[in-house]
Amino acid sequence: MKTHHKILIIGGGTAGITVAARLARKISASDIAVIEPSDKHYYQPMWTLVGGGIFPKKRSEHEEAGVIPKGVTWLRDAVTAFEPEENQVLTRDGKTISYDWLVVAPGIQINWGKIPGLKESVGSKTVCSNYSYQYVDYTWETLRNFKKGTALFTHPTGSIKCGGAPQKIMYLAEDWLRRQGLRGQTEIIFMTALPKMFAVEKYCKTLDKHVADRGIHAHFKEDLVEVRPDAKEAVFENVDTKERLTVPYDML
Repeated sequence: MKTHHKILIIGGGTAGITVAARLARKISASDIAVIEPSDKHYYQPMWTLVGGGIFPKKRSEHEEAGVIPKGVTWLRDAVTAFEPEENQVLTRDGKTISYDWLVVAPGIQINWGKIPGLKESVGSKTVCSNYSYQYVDYTWETLRNFKKGTALFTHPTGSIKCGGAPQKIMYLAEDWLRRQGLRGQTEIIFMTALPKMFAVEKYCKTLDKHVADRGIHAHFKEDLVEVRPDAKEAVFENVDTKERLTVPYDML
């Protein structure tokens, strides 16, 4: 089965839906189609605030049908192959869909298994992540029950969904611990694989000052390569020297 759409958007997350909505203001919505297999839409930027105890995670969940712009075609399917020479894609359900213009916004696939010890521990044993609807509640649970020790925050190499998210939850956690009178019993460490706090120099200077003012210990070019949840240890590899460093933690 073959169909055609003037504009075809792969991905019905925030990026795909936003593009569809803006284009629908300029051209006929009937010329636009969005391919998205999930029946749920998650506003993922909110998950940092969920982990910080500000919003319940249900507020980030919506029916996909309810966020598709009016008049735009929703194809509940998934792309399995691109054929750019023919201006078409192949789908999971055996369809061939051609287009005049293609927008690719499928999001990032999380691979917990790339870091030994992470897949089996995330969402338990004080190992947290805000990059999953399934686990984001556990961040707030762990932070709420944290009384003293080392709170360790990490930023990996490669692409992530939001470059500022690892820092935002750290600042929320630091503020919470300070307001609970626990900051004096807590060491906050930021281990980032990046060479500095932020790629944009203007913001980097401000963040450097904020980290210093808040007594946060930042370490650069250190990439998380292993989690040892039973020992409560995280192993980092220096991106330049490849030397490894083991850091104990109470919350990761």
